[in-house]
Amino acid sequence: MIIVLAMILLTGQTVAATTEPITLTLSSKKHNFISKLPLSQEDLAWLADKRTMTIAVYGEENPPIAMNSNNGCYRGINADYLQLLKDALHVNLVLHYYDDEPQALSALNNEEADLVLTSNNTSHQATTPFIISQLLFQAYPTLVTLNSNGMMPFYQLDKTVNVAVSQHYPSDTFIKSIFRHANIVSYSSNYQALASVAKSENDYFIGDNIASNFLIARDFYQKLDIVKYWRSPLTGSYFIARENQSRLVEIINKFISALDASTHIRISHTWVDDGNLNFLTKPLSLTPKEKRWIEKNPVLRTLVNPYYAPFTVLDENREIRGLVGDILNLVQLQTGLHFQPVIAKSNSDMAEIMRKGDWDMVPTVTYSPEREDEMAFTQPFFSTPYVVVSRTENKQKDIFQAGSTVAIPAYYSLRDKLIQKYPDVHWIIVENTSTALSSLNLGKVDSVVTTQLAARYIIDHYYPETMSYQRIPNQPSAQIAFAVPRDKPELQSILNKALAEIPPKETLSLAGKWIKMPEVKIDTWDLYSRPFYILTVSAVLLILSSLLWGGYLLRAIRREKASQAALEYQLSLRQTLSNSIPVPVYITTPEGEIESYNRAFNAFFTPQQREAIHYSLFDRRSPLVHIFPVIQQEMQQGLAPDTVASHQFTLNNGAEDRTILHWMTLCPLPVPLPPVLICGWQDITESRKLMEALQVEKDKAIEASRAKSRFLARMSHEIRTPVSAIMGFLELLATGPQSEREAQESLQLAYATAQSLIGLIGDVLDMEKIESGNFELTPEWVDIEALTQATMANFAGLARQKNLQLTVSYQLNAGGILWLDPQAIKQVLANFLSNAIKFTVSGGVEIKVETQPRENDAAQLMLSVKDSGVGISEEEQQLLFKPFSQASCGKKQMGSGLGLTICKELMDRMHGTISVASHPGTGTTMSIYVQTQVSDRAPADLNNQEMALPVSSGLRVIIADDNPTNRLLLRRQLDILGYYVDDVEDGEQAFSLIKRRQYDLLITDLNMPGMDGLTLAQQVRKINPALVIWGLTANAQPDEKARCLASGMDLCLIKPVNLPQLAAAFNSITQRLENPTQTEISASLNTQLDTTVCNELIDMQALRANAMDDTAFMLELINQAYHENVKDLAALKKAMFSHDRDIVRYHLHRINGTAQLIGATSLHVLADKLENALASEQPLSLFGEDMQLLEQQLIALGKAMDNFLKREGLTSRE
Repeated sequence: MIIVLAMILLTGQTVAATTEPITLTLSSKKHNFISKLPLSQEDLAWLADKRTMTIAVYGEENPPIAMNSNNGCYRGINADYLQLLKDALHVNLVLHYYDDEPQALSALNNEEADLVLTSNNTSHQATTPFIISQLLFQAYPTLVTLNSNGMMPFYQLDKTVNVAVSQHYPSDTFIKSIFRHANIVSYSSNYQALASVAKSENDYFIGDNIASNFLIARDFYQKLDIVKYWRSPLTGSYFIARENQSRLVEIINKFISALDASTHIRISHTWVDDGNLNFLTKPLSLTPKEKRWIEKNPVLRTLVNPYYAPFTVLDENREIRGLVGDILNLVQLQTGLHFQPVIAKSNSDMAEIMRKGDWDMVPTVTYSPEREDEMAFTQPFFSTPYVVVSRTENKQKDIFQAGSTVAIPAYYSLRDKLIQKYPDVHWIIVENTSTALSSLNLGKVDSVVTTQLAARYIIDHYYPETMSYQRIPNQPSAQIAFAVPRDKPELQSILNKALAEIPPKETLSLAGKWIKMPEVKIDTWDLYSRPFYILTVSAVLLILSSLLWGGYLLRAIRREKASQAALEYQLSLRQTLSNSIPVPVYITTPEGEIESYNRAFNAFFTPQQREAIHYSLFDRRSPLVHIFPVIQQEMQQGLAPDTVASHQFTLNNGAEDRTILHWMTLCPLPVPLPPVLICGWQDITESRKLMEALQVEKDKAIEASRAKSRFLARMSHEIRTPVSAIMGFLELLATGPQSEREAQESLQLAYATAQSLIGLIGDVLDMEKIESGNFELTPEWVDIEALTQATMANFAGLARQKNLQLTVSYQLNAGGILWLDPQAIKQVLANFLSNAIKFTVSGGVEIKVETQPRENDAAQLMLSVKDSGVGISEEEQQLLFKPFSQASCGKKQMGSGLGLTICKELMDRMHGTISVASHPGTGTTMSIYVQTQVSDRAPADLNNQEMALPVSSGLRVIIADDNPTNRLLLRRQLDILGYYVDDVEDGEQAFSLIKRRQYDLLITDLNMPGMDGLTLAQQVRKINPALVIWGLTANAQPDEKARCLASGMDLCLIKPVNLPQLAAAFNSITQRLENPTQTEISASLNTQLDTTVCNELIDMQALRANAMDDTAFMLELINQAYHENVKDLAALKKAMFSHDRDIVRYHLHRINGTAQLIGATSLHVLADKLENALASEQPLSLFGEDMQLLEQQLIALGKAMDNFLKREGLTSRE
């Protein structure tokens, strides 16, 4: 209503102007208004001045509350109350009908009406600018369902039910409190909602009792029934007025308060016959003591018999139903009391519960004066005659013939009188009417005494046309009442007052409802279960006794056969059990005689040794002779049965000594047989070897862990030392004045210390690459003499500082142009020289290079470094090539302890050998021997001289790095090289500048907050494909380079980058500075970068070798590999999506083979890893990250191959 009133305030004038009301004539039966209204003089003067009041009504008909006839008459309960109002106030009433509530309220707001009269099913609350009156009458929430579903429960907390309502009364909250999972369906009228239940479209209807009873009586008789009333929420018609009409509302409220209960009843009886609850209008006149009693005892333990239909039955929720259930519902509406059922399935149960005092009331008791000593009775609420029931074909005039058998329930007060009056009748006392009529139907009795209501109900439902009844003459009717404990007079008084208010007509109507109620199921299993079980047990015992007797006769015959079969079974079982045991088992006497053994015992020994196992254990020829003394010792110490004694022995099986765990246990036999020993053993030779091996490996692992811990501690020291030195030199430069020579010397020392730190970290990274399998050799033709000279030159200054002679000698008998990995040879030689100079105090270091010819243009390279240092002991030489190890003298020097380990791994990969010859105090000679190919062609000159730094001012460079120190260093380096530089601190700023300005080169860090380097490269490629992009990272892993190239970068540089490295990178795009045409500059740069990328991803030397130096064939291989990779990647992604493991493995194998063919080492390693991992049958979803990396590498490789082919003047083609 709040929403409606808001709409009215906004649109009131418009509605009033566009909608004209219909004037209705008040049509009502005359009802006398006897009470005198307590009106003041002001009220009377106001009414005299008013004379005529305009009442607005609205909406669809809501029978019997408000009905509008076709001839313009307004009828119904509202009309009857308006007629009373008119007579009581002596005013004229004008009725205006509006289509809906908003129009009526708009008319009221515009003073076109004095009052609005609602028609029930509305919320009784006022909202500004209106006020409301009291309810004209009260209507209660009512539950309606089909007759056939009359026993459906009042509430459902678990099941889903469909509930029909009209105009959203009552609220959803109220309905959900009863039916938690209710599906609420709202209709525009009560009739539509009830019709949906009648047509089984919904399970229940909840509305007000007045409309429900009226419509059921008029339209759904014998189809629907009311099964429950609730005390709240109340509803009813009321008046609405403007806030400035408070006097009018006060007069209306005085009129409503003056209406007595009889007036309400007369008006409601005019329209509603059954289900009229107007007697509830007047509250019960309870004393204060009775009210306090209800507050203290809101729940009554109600003793019910579920088989006393139709008075008391129970539904599936164990709620009291039947005639008494409806009566208790009416009592609850008046008092608020709740009735908790206490179930008594028999008279004895009920008597026991009453004896214990665990009850508050019995709702169905036949009144008799004899029982008043046991309990207190309320006034009867129902009266029914006693009748005698007999089968229709046996109906007799004399209802109690001598010799006939008559059943009567034990709780009838008439029982003793009838037994005394008819002593010649055989009387049978039964539990209840249901049991008695069942016996009559089976012919066990001739007739049954019961009440007329119970007889009619049970006969109509269970025995129609087979039984009939007639009233017992000269006997009073059964008076059905409530019974309460005699110590609860307040409860007796409360119940009497509540029953007195219930109209007898309402009670008769409820009785009629239950008489015609179909399909009321009564679970009588508890009544008949005990006789059924007795009969069943008796039958079973009879059958068992017969079977036992037959079995006894057969037992003597089968006993002998069973004994023989059991003996054979035991022998077979013993033999099978013994031979099935996989370890040797044998049985021996305490004297050492072997009685039996199993197959494993026999198989343990060689054929030659088996002849000796038949000897006694004490015989020297027996292989078990050394075990027998231990067996005797255990017997002397009292080996107990079920105790296992075990010992370890060495036993020769005829071929070798085996370690066994021998066990024995004592097995006592029936007297007079002596006990025997059951023995056996477990061969633990392999398990002991395995445990010893595991212990060795455990010790190795512990030692490796300790070595790594020592290495980490040492590395921490070794890193802190150069860092501290660098900081010291920088502090000297920053804080104190120094000469130019001193400053130059400090810078050189700081630079040298930083280089040593980079070398230290490089050793660790090289070791990680080697252990992870990512290190690959790249051999080429090398001038070994030039390489040696270049490497030696790097250590000349260090040797001069220590006053050491550094010499070299060559004996190149097979030539000096060799097929080697120059970087690997240079790294080994540099490590040898570094160690030699480091550990030599005086004397010198001699390098010797020698080549010896072998067959088929092969040669052996021998390279050695000899020093005059401290030397190494033989014990320390054993640890020299292990990771994280140093000689004792080396621990005094800075280093990682990985250098010689890396050299050893490099030699292993080059199929060479490394050796050391040394003694303490005599120096050390380190040597390597490598088999290689020799050539007489001169390779390109090794560029060991410092590159001339190009200088140019035409190249525009932008730097993106979030680290200001890195930006400053890189900017200074580029300033030295002569390039124009802009620098920014994140990817967003760089992208913004690139969109506004023209740049030739972007150098970006990979890891930045916000937009990182990879994302920046992808975004730049969308707007400027020609811009050269270099990535800058400290991660030297191959997959990091692949990610850079896949994102659109042209080159990936590894930090730290020095000036020579930058100069080398800029040399690849020198043409860009010399050629004024931008297109040609970009083409030249991209060509050189593509060649660089291709060389990074593909071993071009190996590929050219596979193509037998045939350039055309090599280009064809690259073209074919390019297209095969594209096809395999598409098929691989499709197979991953469909989870087809076999197809995934097939295409991975193809990609792996292609990568090996063209020398794509990184791709080959990753594909091979995935291919091997798929064999483990793990879910494909676990390989998602590796599959994404594989896809990135394939895309980067494909781009490099495609650009390479374009540079060669070809296009990738099928």
